[in-house]
Amino acid sequence: MTVLEELKNKNEFPVVFIGSGISKRFLNDFPNWQLLLEEFWNKANLSNFYGYYNNLRDRIKEEKPLYDERELDHYSNIKIGEILETKFNQEFNNGNIEINQFTPRNAYTLKVSPFKVAIAKRFGSYQLKPEMEYEYESFKKMLIKSQIILTTNYDAFIENSYNQESDYHIKKYTGQQGFFEETFGFAELYKLHGCIENPKDIIITDKDYAYFEENSVLISAKIISMILHSPIIFLGYSLTDVNVRNIIKDFTKSLSSKELNILEKKLVLIEWEKDQQELVEEIVNDKDLGCRLRVIKTDNFKAVFDKISTINQGVAPTEVRKYQHVIKQLIIDRGKAGTLKSALISPEEIDRLEDDLKNQNIAIAVGDWKHIFQMPDIIQYSLDYISDSDEITTDIRLKFAASQGGKDRFPVHKVLDKELIKNSSLHPTEKEKLLRRSDRLSNYNQHYDKINKSSVFTPKSIDVTTIKSADEKKEKIFETLSFYLENLDLNELKQFLIEELEHLELRGEIKMITELRRLLLLYDIKKNKGSNP
Repeated sequence: MTVLEELKNKNEFPVVFIGSGISKRFLNDFPNWQLLLEEFWNKANLSNFYGYYNNLRDRIKEEKPLYDERELDHYSNIKIGEILETKFNQEFNNGNIEINQFTPRNAYTLKVSPFKVAIAKRFGSYQLKPEMEYEYESFKKMLIKSQIILTTNYDAFIENSYNQESDYHIKKYTGQQGFFEETFGFAELYKLHGCIENPKDIIITDKDYAYFEENSVLISAKIISMILHSPIIFLGYSLTDVNVRNIIKDFTKSLSSKELNILEKKLVLIEWEKDQQELVEEIVNDKDLGCRLRVIKTDNFKAVFDKISTINQGVAPTEVRKYQHVIKQLIIDRGKAGTLKSALISPEEIDRLEDDLKNQNIAIAVGDWKHIFQMPDIIQYSLDYISDSDEITTDIRLKFAASQGGKDRFPVHKVLDKELIKNSSLHPTEKEKLLRRSDRLSNYNQHYDKINKSSVFTPKSIDVTTIKSADEKKEKIFETLSFYLENLDLNELKQFLIEELEHLELRGEIKMITELRRLLLLYDIKKNKGSNP
């Protein structure tokens, strides 16, 4: 069994380190470290970059004869960064270099290095390689299944990609920030070497790295606590990368023999190998690192992303983070005010807790809806309903329907029968609510007329396959399917809806956009209304 299959079987969200190789893989004109230094060397009106670089590297080799090739490159790079910052800033202050919307006065007032501001602007915008769009979709799905993400990259590619895929945005910490704070341990991004949002924190010079290493003890301790409970995967680094080697060495030297054995089963490095479509796995015993680790060599990163994306714990890490935030507020903060009452809730209800219960002292229980509470969220409910799995009982379906807002749309006509409602175990108030809403929920034309016609496009052919394959946003695809529903094959539409709901469930989502809710209800009315007149 491969290490990624083990990860999938154990169903553990991983801690993921992401290096510059990932940005370089997906983005146009993304430089590696040495190319970045050469680019700014030329901007600083310096010449003969590689001549200077070679002489510097030879000098370091004489001073540190035990350094290997990767260490020579690393320490040459950070020394060049030190020299380059001084020269670049001089040229900027002398008026020989211009930085858009940044002046020497700004540099003085903000006490920030123009060199680092220029670097931040260099990485401030990017363009995805068109040929990588298909793999990029898998990359985004992998990101939201990562418990914690750590990176040495400056650019905002990771957080932007994550936030495109998830409605609940990732929490970002830069530099030492976050390592000194109480954090939740889910859906967090640590940018170890700085971020374009704050050029002061960018680590690129000899002095920057020296400061970082002096303060790395706390970072290592935090990482150790993460990886002892979760697998750790390195993406976009090579085994020769000094940054990643230092990170690993920092925490392996602090581990006991027992902890080291745990680490060896959890540490995975995905290393790029040109044109290799298989996932070639080997175990590497690296004495310098002080541990063994699994190395997967491949050019098929999509296969890696897809395997990680199959991890499904019911909710995504972003939602775990949100729940912990709300629960902390309600239990710890409100608990200080007095004795706590108890409440049993579903994850979907958490969104309303702070408003509905803010004046009450309560303790809440949250868990797998099948075992702890009986109220599914809209995704679980709809998937069970549309797929005809029917694992959710009639009483639970009715309770779910009664719990929805007065204007909410959802499929319900399998149980929207007046006698069934009257004879159910619902509270009289819930029964009255459902009976009052039944006419609105059953009115096909009323919901059809609410379709946003500006979102409806004209497909090449009026069928589910053509419409769902159109290069349009999901909202427009859902609205177009609703608009042409009378002309569609309901079995094909059913399969499409199941696929969409399974995708949402896999992502750990518990919310649904209006356009999909409307499509589900219209499909339900068309298919099931006749069974309960």
